[in-house]
Amino acid sequence: MANTNRRILLKSRPEGEPTHANFEIVEHPIPEPKDGEYLSKTIWMSLDPYMRGRMAETKA
Repeated sequence: MANTNRRILLKSRPEGEPTHANFEIVEHPIPEPKDGEYLSKTIWMSLDPYMRGRMAETKA
C-alpha cells in the first residue's frame, strides 16, 4: 500500500458557521522527492480563531 497525502481544502466560502459541505478531503500518493527537494511530514497544525475571518472574500 502506497503512502497517502491527505489534504483538507476549502471547497466554498461559508455563509455563517462553516459546515462539512464547505470542505473537501483530497488524497494523493506521496511523491518521491527529486534532486534538490526534500519531503517533510506535518505532525500537528494549529488552526486559530482568526482563520475564520480569512475564509471571507473581503480583505482583512
